[in-house]
Amino acid sequence: MSKTRDQQYAQIARACLQVLNNVNPAADRSAQIQELYDAIDAAIGDIYKHQQQALDQCYSTLQTIASMDPQQHELEQAIELAAQQLPARH
Repeated sequence: MSKTRDQQYAQIARACLQVLNNVNPAADRSAQIQELYDAIDAAIGDIYKHQQQALDQCYSTLQTIASMDPQQHELEQAIELAAQQLPARH
């Protein structure tokens, strides 16, 4: 199931807060900033990874539908395949 935008932003915020809550006051400021950037980058990368997986699955389903033989398959089968890829709430 795909995450809502609010859930995605919350994931990024949690990653930032985790870094900020564990900052070593003696650490170099530029190192602290880089650690925060890395946390943001990792959280965004995770979001994009999930989106890419969903996109790949949808593309595969479209390929399956496009290769259906009208003599062997009914429209309802294509509709069912497409509907399986749609999120519960879109």
